[in-house]
Amino acid sequence: MGALACLLFVWFFGTRDLTTVPLANHDELRTLTHIFGPTISSPQPLQETVTSVATHSEQHGPLYFLLLNLWSRLVGSDLFLLRLLSAYFALLSLAAVYRFARLSRDGGLALAAMFIVSINSLFLFFSRELRMYTLLPLLVAWIVGCYWRLLETSERMTWWAWLSLAVSCGLILYVHYFGIFAIAAVGMYHLLFVPKNRRWVSVSFAFVGGGLLFLPWAPTVVKGFEGFSSKSISGMNAFESLLSLGHVYSNDFWILPLAALIIIVWHRKQLDEPQRFLLILTFLAIAVMLLANEIKPILIPKRLRYMLLLAPLLGGALAIAWNFLPRRAPVQFLLAAVWILSFFMYSQNENSYIASKRKSLESLYAPPFYTLVYHPSIEVRPTESVLSLHPSRKITWITGDYYQKLIKPSNLVHIYYDGGGRLTIQTTGQSISSLDEFVSRHAAFWLLYDPQETDERSMGDIFWWTRNYYRSCGKYLEETDAVVERYVRDSDPC
Repeated sequence: MGALACLLFVWFFGTRDLTTVPLANHDELRTLTHIFGPTISSPQPLQETVTSVATHSEQHGPLYFLLLNLWSRLVGSDLFLLRLLSAYFALLSLAAVYRFARLSRDGGLALAAMFIVSINSLFLFFSRELRMYTLLPLLVAWIVGCYWRLLETSERMTWWAWLSLAVSCGLILYVHYFGIFAIAAVGMYHLLFVPKNRRWVSVSFAFVGGGLLFLPWAPTVVKGFEGFSSKSISGMNAFESLLSLGHVYSNDFWILPLAALIIIVWHRKQLDEPQRFLLILTFLAIAVMLLANEIKPILIPKRLRYMLLLAPLLGGALAIAWNFLPRRAPVQFLLAAVWILSFFMYSQNENSYIASKRKSLESLYAPPFYTLVYHPSIEVRPTESVLSLHPSRKITWITGDYYQKLIKPSNLVHIYYDGGGRLTIQTTGQSISSLDEFVSRHAAFWLLYDPQETDERSMGDIFWWTRNYYRSCGKYLEETDAVVERYVRDSDPC
């Protein structure tokens, strides 16, 4: 029942804003161009997607984009349905975390790990993005689980067990190159703590096989690292990196990881072998990342999304400490309540906005175009235009290009005032130089704006102009964050 509650929580928070969060994100647009090409019309052949990633996003592997290409053939180009794939990966990641945390054969520990990961701001935010991040914890949990099961038994294992480890090691690199940190941590554990017997040699060959699977993409990796090395990035030092990881994985409840460390040290003699393995692996993974960051800055606040690969390990480590607490209902209930409360508080925190990229996305404006896509009573005809308003912010070409193709009006027109107070008109179709030219071209249009940011006080002259040349057919939608009206010329029927 608890596992189902975690899954439902992630599903609810991962999908509730899929329609209302507009496409105003360079990363998501780049994802769409890998799948649909520059025209964003129909899915490209899979080979074209691979070529696009290798040419324009060589610092990423192609696997997620290939999976999204196949997914788009089933669901189309609708943003809501495309984003669902990341939500599904988030649910599979939770299931993998539960399976991985059951290494110690303790259902309570596994459920605690699942609960900790599911109530995490960073994990939930990226469960709705058109990016590969929720695939990382899924594959990390799978790799670690496969590795431990091969070590813990002396019985003859099926070929599937060996193939599963090798393939998952190759696949995580095809998802994102940062997956190497998880493989390196497992490799260091294998080298330092495992007896050098025949099973050790067999597992080593499985790792080598996974590496060989990635060789075809190696030239692209080299090109990607060359581009990355040429960038000047101001990274965080080791202490700042640990502090940021602590904020992200404790929902800014900073005392939690400290208390967990104290509890684990206090009960260190009670740890079973799988728990010691998990804790050592967590330490090694963090140490490898910090060492890599000293060589070349990779950890910066707005890139903490890559650290989602640590979610199964850190979630499991925190769950071990949780498991040592008294199992009386009031204690467990109080801790769960504090964790949930910290999640909601951290979700609105400045640090959370930076870590999840929401801070940078605030500068990218998008009118509430989603209302024209998902509201059943609104149907924009191909001969009609869509006019959006804002007193001071322009829309990005990313947003305009996508919604022009999705809504398919004759033109998307956006009016705002630039820094000098000059009226500025943006379009996705034929350019328009003045309001008079708009009137001469468009007999009917849909007016769209956010009433919290745009009203007659801020753009009274535009509202006057609209009503002077057109008559309203009524408001089709009037909500706190979106108003949609339809206008036609005085001589035309609604």
